[in-house]
Amino acid sequence: MKDDAMNLALICQDLVESLGLTKSPVALSFLDQPPKGVDTIETAVPSACTFWTKAERGLFFARAESHQNCPIGAVTMGFPISAQTSSSLETFISKMCDVSYLSPEEIKNIPRAEVVSTGILYGPLSTFTVQPDLVMVWANSQQAMILQETLGTVHWNTTQQSLVSGRPACAALALAINEGLPKISLGCTGMRTFTEVSNEYLLVALPGGKLETLSKQMHRTLKANEQMSTFYQAHKSTFSEPSRIS
Repeated sequence: MKDDAMNLALICQDLVESLGLTKSPVALSFLDQPPKGVDTIETAVPSACTFWTKAERGLFFARAESHQNCPIGAVTMGFPISAQTSSSLETFISKMCDVSYLSPEEIKNIPRAEVVSTGILYGPLSTFTVQPDLVMVWANSQQAMILQETLGTVHWNTTQQSLVSGRPACAALALAINEGLPKISLGCTGMRTFTEVSNEYLLVALPGGKLETLSKQMHRTLKANEQMSTFYQAHKSTFSEPSRIS
């Protein structure tokens, strides 16, 4: 456990420094009980994604019922929903469809994490104490590109396809854990409201099992992009600046 934690800390440091991340990655793991010494959060929160930014500040365990205030988030995280949450879900869906935010036929296709647990451990990747199921990275477009290139989901010689999703943002987590592939979310209005993460950030959801591969291959991807940037700059320099149209 201690060696795993040290390894995660080193991977996190490498991610932050190599990519120039301005927000440190957070991790989550689907568990039935919190690890020894980790507190269970009791404060009510308005959404499941509220936990994402709270996790930047320290480790905590959140039970399934703590996710029920956002019925969409409870569904995407794979938790059973109570009768009260089911009623709230109907209200949310009705509002979304009434304002044409979602179409009725989309509802049945919203991804649901194919895991069974009674809660989720959240916290900074740098101090995470168990192997994470998912790692969440707030990235700009270039940083997200590097992550996708490193893990091979944008290669032309594979049937694996990168998927960029929008609403709900938490769907990216369900897709990542179900498919074992990194997923990018553009974010949704709810995520921006509840997390207060600014608009320039994309959400990259990384399967925990890809961390070692990412750590080993990322520098090669960064070097390749640096070399191509030099090549493109040289090519660009051979052309004169176009004249301005007055």
